[in-house]
Amino acid sequence: MYSDMNSSGAFPKQAGAVLIVGLIMVLLMTIIGLAAIRGSGMQELMAGNMRDRNLAFQAAEAGLRAGERVVHPSVVTLPAFDGTAGLHPDLNVPGEIRPARWAASDWIIAGNSVVTTGLAPQSSSQPRYAIEKIEVSAVEAAGADGSGIDIGSLDSFTAPEVFRINSRGVGGTTDADVVLQSFYKR
Repeated sequence: MYSDMNSSGAFPKQAGAVLIVGLIMVLLMTIIGLAAIRGSGMQELMAGNMRDRNLAFQAAEAGLRAGERVVHPSVVTLPAFDGTAGLHPDLNVPGEIRPARWAASDWIIAGNSVVTTGLAPQSSSQPRYAIEKIEVSAVEAAGADGSGIDIGSLDSFTAPEVFRINSRGVGGTTDADVVLQSFYKR
């Protein structure tokens, strides 16, 4: 008859290699599982941030379109660009893309910008816009349009009205904000 006992009646000494290999495998599977959980959590945060920024972009775009309607050619008489109600004279500083005036805190000062209503229902606040009337000389405008810049053509050329429209949109949280700018010529 076959028996695992040795001649002294005791079981042979076990090395325990299977137990150690099994524990190492469980540890590796735990590490892989934790990495997968952490990775999916990070992806969820990134997707939430992207959604928030997308909401802010769409809100800013809606504010930009609202500002463009104010200076649309169908508007016969333009309001005064006197620095009130979000309508400003030329604030351009040579070499600057966006005037320093449009820092985040300047949007909420009364008269600096116009708050739109109902354009971004999912945003934490409604988009704002401000319009600047850019002064363009007839020579600059004619050259930019590809027209001749001789004396005869300048006499018959009327400089267009150019506006810089700035818009700020906020996402679902105040952490995401987008500022857009467009130039409008009429």
